Amino acid sequence: MNKALLVMAVITVALVAYAFKTAQLPPATIDYQEVFYLNNHSVTFVTKDGFGLFTMHIKPRISSFKLTIQFPQGTTYLIRYGAKTYKGTDEFTITVEKDSVPNEVYVQFQLPEELTKRIVYENETAEIKITGEKPPIWHAEDTIYIKYRKSEGSS
Repeated sequence: MNKALLVMAVITVALVAYAFKTAQLPPATIDYQEVFYLNNHSVTFVTKDGFGLFTMHIKPRISSFKLTIQFPQGTTYLIRYGAKTYKGTDEFTITVEKDSVPNEVYVQFQLPEELTKRIVYENETAEIKITGEKPPIWHAEDTIYIKYRKSEGSS
């Protein structure tokens, strides 16, 4: 009988360890404006010169998680997070505190010229990855596809 209990205890511990290792709970709920749901994908549109803009509303479940916005390589961004404005290229990372999260986070970006041409003229798609993470179990990832919206009169 003791061997059976020992085997059950080992299996239970292994299952609990596996659950903690693979569990992924989102650290926040993020709602987007100027991001549309098309063909089962979240999509934001850019202008012919590669400028794009969207807004995020972050509702944290926990404090001190890392929020990362990864743009296509060569993309410049301007992000307004509360009273601060951040400029950079390719990737933005900030630690989100539950007590001081702003009402809106404005994200403006400009794609590099070559990528903009491929998106506008060749219907290529690029991606923005937004990740929220705080180990061991808090992790969420959103992908926003970047497209160009052709007007009905253009070819």
